Amino acid sequence: MFKSLRSIAIFLGMALVVDLIDIVLKVYAPPDWFHKVVISLNVFVLTYVFTEFLIFIYDRYTKAKQGKATSLYHILIRILSYIAGFVIFTHLIGFELAPVLTALGVGGLAVALALQDTLGNLFAGLHILAAKQLQPGDYIKLDSGEEGYVLDINWRNTVIKTLLENVVIIPNSKISSTITTNFFTLQKNLFFQVVVGVHYDSDLKFVETVTLEVAEELLSEYPPLPKRFEPIVRFYEFADSSINMKVWLATDLYENQFKMRHQFIQRLQKRFKEEGIVIPFPIRTIEISKDSILNLRQKDPSSAENKIIHTKTV
Repeated sequence: MFKSLRSIAIFLGMALVVDLIDIVLKVYAPPDWFHKVVISLNVFVLTYVFTEFLIFIYDRYTKAKQGKATSLYHILIRILSYIAGFVIFTHLIGFELAPVLTALGVGGLAVALALQDTLGNLFAGLHILAAKQLQPGDYIKLDSGEEGYVLDINWRNTVIKTLLENVVIIPNSKISSTITTNFFTLQKNLFFQVVVGVHYDSDLKFVETVTLEVAEELLSEYPPLPKRFEPIVRFYEFADSSINMKVWLATDLYENQFKMRHQFIQRLQKRFKEEGIVIPFPIRTIEISKDSILNLRQKDPSSAENKIIHTKTV
């Protein structure tokens, strides 16, 4: 707050000086124009200080509750405070504001049409924040493919940072009109799965036990999750050459899933080798009847010999 007030230090000094002069000159009836200068400086300084104080209170409250404030609310606080200060200023100097408001009302339609896109993004940003759909620090993914951490939501754009440290600027209206996945809406931890296939001759109960041991060992090396989580193994498919299972894991940050997936696959493959559990290559068995082979030989003997290589005859 004091850092922001430093930028108007010169105006603070000027306001103090003219206030002292005004007090001294009251005995000698100072001119009207000097009195208006005093009012102008005082209203400007007090409006600025009051605005920065409101922003300071908002930041302290928001950071204590959510971790990070949003610049869009800073803009709204400034706009409303400056409008209030301007109204008070015109009243103190005796300026009639009604004709000006009438003129603005007549030209308001033209301004609204000219700023249609800007106003659309402004109200979209207000809707997003009021509905608490997104907050700075959330990890989101748009239907169009953009994803990353929300850095800020301002009067026109939402700024997100990708995992590659790139900044993506997205209009608020696009976010409000597209399908957006917020991974941090209900809880900060993220669940993800790894698909593994084992040979048909494997003891599935033993496979499940070994897989859970590897998963639990990996999870113990990462920060504890907000909620108690235990890895899960579910066999779900008889595939062409393997019985497939899904291993459910969890992490505290979205980007940690890639490192955890990498380490889990390495450790599981090593442990499977030690336990004699086979992860099969894709296998396909082709069966051709004797009648088909005889017919093929009668039509084209040379071609038939090549086509029955690596086949099983029944």
